[in-house]
Amino acid sequence: MKIDGNELAILQNELDQQGKKQEAWKIKQEFLQQVREAGDHCPCPEACPHHGNCFECVTLHRGHRDHLPMCMWDMVNERLAALSHMTEGTLRAYEDRKAAEAAGNRAEDPE
Repeated sequence: MKIDGNELAILQNELDQQGKKQEAWKIKQEFLQQVREAGDHCPCPEACPHHGNCFECVTLHRGHRDHLPMCMWDMVNERLAALSHMTEGTLRAYEDRKAAEAAGNRAEDPE
């Protein structure tokens, strides 16, 4: 089952934004039912005890705030890529420049 960019979830969101709350609720329930029936839909390759249990996984990630669950990476990267285009896609060059500067500072540090 395709969860990311799911047509039912997109429709539900559009209906909700249009104020069609009851229709949106029905579509939401249909989408969630399909997710439950699909079984394991977790894209994470880690064999952790929380695999496939979104509630536990997301709660733990929110708790430690170190990084995002793998299932959210594509969505965040998609948005970051779009933001990067505001500077003509120069994010990679910026990161490379900052890494080189940091490496240069470490090389000059007499410790």
